[in-house]
Amino acid sequence: MISEINWNVGDRFAGEPKTVTQDNMDRFELVAGMAAGGTEAADGPVNIHTDAEKAESMGLTRPVASGQMGFCFLHEMLARAFGADFRQGGELGVTYLKPVYGGDTVTAHAQVTAREVNQERVTLALEVWVENEQGNKVSAGTARVTIPSPLT
Repeated sequence: MISEINWNVGDRFAGEPKTVTQDNMDRFELVAGMAAGGTEAADGPVNIHTDAEKAESMGLTRPVASGQMGFCFLHEMLARAFGADFRQGGELGVTYLKPVYGGDTVTAHAQVTAREVNQERVTLALEVWVENEQGNKVSAGTARVTIPSPLT
């Protein structure tokens, strides 16, 4: 964890690169479906994330990773950087820009865009994004974290 209070505007950090596979996408959809109240099926859900025919019927060339996976990559990076301060009160908003396919390697990134000190707490505003192996942003957004979190 790197959540020291000495963060400054312009500071950057990144998460670990992740290679997305079709197996990852299938498992993610199965777990997400179960979390939403579904029951575990032998084959899991059939949608544009798990099934080539379904993806093609929607105009895609092949199954595409769920935007929620990119959100999770950003959330993991921020939770590793700021620990409980992010998990207990951090904010994250994301827009999805380009599809991510099985075989793509993506990396979450962040840059501090503002720093405010108020009563011995530091609040950071961050620009966050996920890039693919070509350096193209596939999702982008903003995050905020207060150190130490008022909830810890």
